[in-house]
Amino acid sequence: MIPRMNIRFSYFIISLYSFFFFSCLGMSGEFGWALMDETKQSLLEKKFTTVQEFTLTREKLIFPTNKTLVYLYKFSRVPNPEAEIYVSLSRFQVGFNEIEVKRKRPEISSSSITGRFQELIAGKYLVKVSYEGEVIDQVEFRVIEPEDREEEKESGADDVEKYTKAKKVLN
Repeated sequence: MIPRMNIRFSYFIISLYSFFFFSCLGMSGEFGWALMDETKQSLLEKKFTTVQEFTLTREKLIFPTNKTLVYLYKFSRVPNPEAEIYVSLSRFQVGFNEIEVKRKRPEISSSSITGRFQELIAGKYLVKVSYEGEVIDQVEFRVIEPEDREEEKESGADDVEKYTKAKKVLN
């Protein structure tokens, strides 16, 4: 016969192990996007300009080549501030080929990371977010020449919302 104290302790250890196991594997989040026209900004303005509003979506992502693409990844819960988070950008050429990898630190107040992609050429891209060495999310998008979107320019919609049906969120 096993004493009740040992059974309770065993349940406690199993519960604790399950909590840590699933909390590490359950990290996820949402992508947000914004476009910036930095052609008329000075270097100082470019460095200190921050985007406050992002469009959260992963559907029908099409962006122009002549604007800077600013991204946000909002984690489903607060990540460890010391965790290694990497964002990689790959371009499709026969297969996806990695062209950029950046290490990011999460903003604890917003549970998010932000960054930007500049001077992207027309093509198909893949962004991956890795947390603690595991890819937790990824999304594909296309970059097109601005001439390809002439009929879209006539509507007064926000740049990102022209191509997606998405909701806006403040960072």
